[in-house]
Amino acid sequence: MPIPHSKESIMPIAFDPAPTDLAAVVDPAWLGAMFAAQWPGARVIDVRVVETIVTQATKVRLALEVEGADEALPRNICIKGILSATGAPASASLVETRFYRDLASAVPVRVPDCIHAGFNADESNGIIVMRDIIHAGGTFLTALTPFTPDETRASLEQLALLHAAAWQGSALYEKNPVPRFLDQIGARPIMPLAALQAMLDGPKGEPLPAAIRDAARLQTGLQALAAQVRARPACLVHGDAHAGNIYTLPEAVGLVDWQILQQGEWAQDVAYHIAAVLTPEDRRLHERALLSHYRDRLRAHGGPDLPAEEAWARYRAAMVYGFFLWTITQKVEPAITLEFTRRLGLAVADLESYAVLEV
Repeated sequence: MPIPHSKESIMPIAFDPAPTDLAAVVDPAWLGAMFAAQWPGARVIDVRVVETIVTQATKVRLALEVEGADEALPRNICIKGILSATGAPASASLVETRFYRDLASAVPVRVPDCIHAGFNADESNGIIVMRDIIHAGGTFLTALTPFTPDETRASLEQLALLHAAAWQGSALYEKNPVPRFLDQIGARPIMPLAALQAMLDGPKGEPLPAAIRDAARLQTGLQALAAQVRARPACLVHGDAHAGNIYTLPEAVGLVDWQILQQGEWAQDVAYHIAAVLTPEDRRLHERALLSHYRDRLRAHGGPDLPAEEAWARYRAAMVYGFFLWTITQKVEPAITLEFTRRLGLAVADLESYAVLEV
């Protein structure tokens, strides 16, 4: 069963209600009030929690029994937000909530059909209500899910669509400012250098060459990449395009988890994505062809014609971005964290990313 997906759907712009805790979002009264914006008279009479997933954000899948609404009202939904005490600031939800409220219906990228994106009264927290992809037959990937070069071509198509539509100078780029996240993490390290080195000295670093396990070099490389990206043409980039943020359907792939949507360089997404979804062996065999495919699709969708050798250099440099993100990641299943760090770290070594960045 395909996921209902319409770029024509009306997105309610709401600041109230927007619950800030898990108990509130499963309350039939709140759900009924939320649905009323699009389906007046709907009444939620029963709520069954199908699954609750807590990482930094909380995702709760619900099956609903509803009266007084037509069949267009979804009975299976997923709600996402900072709804539990995970240590993540409530503000972590804001960029993604704004994406679904203001951008999702305008960008030609496959994303879950959003029913409601709203903020609380002071805009310090936001939540997203989506149709349930898993109930509709979709599958979320992880680092441990086999991913082929052909499947990578399909997911690169989605990134090319996003980048082309939101290239610097476009209406989507200019009217929808989002943070320069790479600048932020380059200027103000997320993790003290000693703690970053401890990560690389532990199990994460074991499969990697010694030169890649140098925290000071990694932090300096990230700062050098940020400086280079700042001086180059920008676009909106997903920012976290690893395999776990992809879902598949029989006929398509889509992207989820837009929490670090940012102004940046196309290569941040493309390098990170290719190295994260493929085994190192497949990446080494196919990355140049996949980069060429991305360049072709970017141009076909109205983006710029990237010179081949310049694009290769940018791809090599940008690999440091994804490697840094997974080196610092702690609140994800260890098997997944270790595998992403291994894949991205080996890519940094293979591609001599630090040499391109001159660090």
